[in-house]
Amino acid sequence: MRSIRLRTKFLLSLLAVSAMLTAGTLIVVSNVVRMRMRDNLRTDLRASVNTFEIFQKQRDEAFTSSSQLLANLPNVKALMMTDAATIQDASAETYRRSGADLLVMADRTGQVAGLRNSDSSLTREEAQRLLRGSLQRGAAHDWWYGGNHLYQVWIQKISTGPDEGTIGFLTLGERIDDRAARNFSVIAGGDVAFFENDVPVAGTLSGLDGPSLLSQLNGGAASKAPQPQIGNEHYVAAAVNLSDDPRVTLVVFKSLDKATAFLTRLNRVLLLLGVLSLLVGSLIVFLISDTFTRPLSNLVLGVRALESGDYGYPLTVAQGDEVAEVTTAFDRMRTTLQKNQEDQKDLEGRLRQAHKMEAIGRLAGGVAHDFNNLLTIIGGNSDLLLDRAGGDDFHRRCVEQIQKAARRAVSMTRQLLAFSRMQVLQPQVLDLNAIIADMGKMLPRLIGEHIEYVFAPDPKLAAVKADPGQIEQVLMNLAVNARDAMPNGGTLTVRTENIAMSEADAAKRPPMTAGNYVRLSVTDTGHGMDEKTKAHIFEPFFTTKEVGKGTGLGLATVYGVVKQSGGFIWVESAPDKGATFEIYLPLASGPVMRLEADAKPSAAVGGHETVLVVEDEPDVRELACRFLRVKGYRVLEAKDGAEAIELAAAHKGLIHAVVTDMVMPRIGGADLIRALRNTRPEILVIFMTGYSEYLKGDLTDVFPGSLILQKPFSPASLVGIVREALAKKADDRADEPEGARTV
Repeated sequence: MRSIRLRTKFLLSLLAVSAMLTAGTLIVVSNVVRMRMRDNLRTDLRASVNTFEIFQKQRDEAFTSSSQLLANLPNVKALMMTDAATIQDASAETYRRSGADLLVMADRTGQVAGLRNSDSSLTREEAQRLLRGSLQRGAAHDWWYGGNHLYQVWIQKISTGPDEGTIGFLTLGERIDDRAARNFSVIAGGDVAFFENDVPVAGTLSGLDGPSLLSQLNGGAASKAPQPQIGNEHYVAAAVNLSDDPRVTLVVFKSLDKATAFLTRLNRVLLLLGVLSLLVGSLIVFLISDTFTRPLSNLVLGVRALESGDYGYPLTVAQGDEVAEVTTAFDRMRTTLQKNQEDQKDLEGRLRQAHKMEAIGRLAGGVAHDFNNLLTIIGGNSDLLLDRAGGDDFHRRCVEQIQKAARRAVSMTRQLLAFSRMQVLQPQVLDLNAIIADMGKMLPRLIGEHIEYVFAPDPKLAAVKADPGQIEQVLMNLAVNARDAMPNGGTLTVRTENIAMSEADAAKRPPMTAGNYVRLSVTDTGHGMDEKTKAHIFEPFFTTKEVGKGTGLGLATVYGVVKQSGGFIWVESAPDKGATFEIYLPLASGPVMRLEADAKPSAAVGGHETVLVVEDEPDVRELACRFLRVKGYRVLEAKDGAEAIELAAAHKGLIHAVVTDMVMPRIGGADLIRALRNTRPEILVIFMTGYSEYLKGDLTDVFPGSLILQKPFSPASLVGIVREALAKKADDRADEPEGARTV
C-alpha cells in the first residue's frame, strides 16, 4: 500500500466511499420499499377479508331467500306430507330447481327423508348426523364436513301456513372445493385456503401444513399478517374464522415475493446504474485529480532530488492552495538546508584549519623552546668571546657574524613562539589610537613613498589589554604584507572603531562570539588573494613571494599574537580587490598605559651576593653561572629542583636570590620556590623561560615580587635583572612587592 501513488490512493478511497454510500443507499431504499410493500399487502389483506365478509353476507342473503322460496312452494309442502320414499324420489326436481350442490329434506322430527348431492359422496347417515347437530344448535346456516367435502348450508323450516306448525326442514348446501376456492380468490385478490379442524380441504395452494400454518397465523388474527413460507415462496396471510363447530377457517394469502419482484429488478437496475456512475465518476475524478496531484508529484520529485543532494530541482508552485503553501515552505526549507549544509562545510573546513594551525603551532612552539636553549649558549659564548681582550679584528668580525646570525635566529624563534601563542607577553591596558599614532612616522617610511598611508581613528575608542610591543609588531607585519601586495603603489588604510558584534554577525566569523570589541582593520588596494591562498596565509613558512624574499612568519606571528591576546582575526579578500585584515580585541578596563621614551641601556653592574642557579640544561647552567661569577657574585648551581632544595638546606649562609628554569625533571621551578620560601622567605625569585605555556597561573598572585628572564638571554640581561632585584629589595624594603615583569 505504501508504494501506491497518491492519486491512485485517492481514487481507491473515493471508489470505496462511493461504493459504500451506494450500497448503503440501495439497502436502505430496498428495506424501506420492502416495508412499504408489506404494509400495502397487509392493507390489501384487510381489504380482501372485508370483501369476503361482504360477499359472504350477500351470499347468505341469496341462499336464505332461495331456500325460503323453495320451502314455500305448494308442491314441496305437499311432498312433505307423503312418506320418505316419495320424498326421496320427488326431491330430484327440487334439487334441480335449487341449483345447489346439496339438498336435504327432513320431516318435522329432523329425520332425513330425501338427500341429493352432486357426487353422492355424502351418505344419509352423515347427513342425518350433521342436520341433527345444526338443529340442536338452532343454526339457520352452518358448515358441514362430510364425504371428504366441506359444505356451507342454509336450513329453512317448511310449514303449511304462517301460523301453522313445522312439517319439515329444507337444507341447501354449497360445496367448498378447489373450484369454489378459485372463485373466492378472484374476489379476494389473492390465494385462499379453507381449513376444517386444521386440515386443508380446499384452496388455490398446494402443500399446506394446516397445524403449522394456523399456528403461525396466531389464531387467525388478520391484523398481525404473518409471513409464512409455502414451498419457496413467501406470503403475507390473514385468517378468518368461519365456524367454531365444526372449526372452519378461511386463510387469504398475498404473495410477498411476487409483490417485491419488481423491487429486485429495480435493485439490479440501480446497482447497474451505480456501478456505471462509479466508473464514469472515477474516470472524471482521475482526470480532474491530475490538476492537484501533479504539484504533489512535482513536490515528491523535489524531495527525492533533495535526498540525492540536488538542491536546484525546479518546483512548480500553483497559486492560492494548500499544496502551493507546502511547496513554498519546502522550497524555503530546502534553501535553508542548503545554506546550513554550506555553512557546516565551511565550519568544518575552518575547524580543520584551526586544528591544523594548532598542531603546527605546538610543533613550532616545541621547536622554538628547545632552540632557545641553543641560542642562549651560542649568544652567551659569543658575548664572552667579544669581552676577551687580545682578539684580532678578523676573529672579532667572525664573532660578530655569529652574534648577528644568533639575533636573527632569536627573532625567528620569537615569531614562532608568537604564532604558537607561547611567547612571554607583558599585557597592559592600551589606547590603541596612541600606539598607532606613535608609529605614524615610522610606517610611511616602512611602506615607501609610492603608497599612501591613511589613519582613521575612532575618537571614542575603548581601551584594550595587550602587549604594546607585540601590537606594534602586528601592525608592522600587516603593513609590510600590504606593501608587498602593492608593488605599483596604492593606499594603506588603518582604521579603529568600537563595534558591537551580534549573534548573527558572529556566526559569519567563526569561532568568534557575540559581544563588544575594538576593531583594528588594515586595508590595502593590492592584488588580493583567492580562497585557496586565504586558507593558508596564517601557516608558518607559507609565502607567495619569491624564494629568499620572505620567511613566511609575518602573518603567522600576527595570528599568534592576536589569539594569545584573546582576540580574533578575519580576512576579506578577492583577486584584484585588495585585502582587509580585521582584528577584534575585547574591551578592557583600568588605567591606560602612558607611552614613555625608551631608556638608554646602561652597563651591567656586578655584586658580591649569593645566587642559586637552577637549570636542567648543563650548557645553559654553566653559561649563566659564568656570567654571574664574572661580575663577582657567589654562585650555587643545581641541575633540578630536588638538588636545589638539598643544596639550600645544606648551605649555612644567606642565599639572596634564586634564578631557576620553569620546567625541570623531578621538581619544577614553581614547586621549588614554594619549598624554598618555607625556609627562606626573604629569597628573591627570578624565573627563566622562553615558553609561556609553562607559566601556570598569574605569577603576580602566586609569587609576588618575582621577575621573569626570557630566553635566550645575554650576559647583560641576566646580570642586570639580578642586580635590579637585589637593588630594589635593598632600596625599598618597606614597599609592597610589585607584580611580575619580564626582561
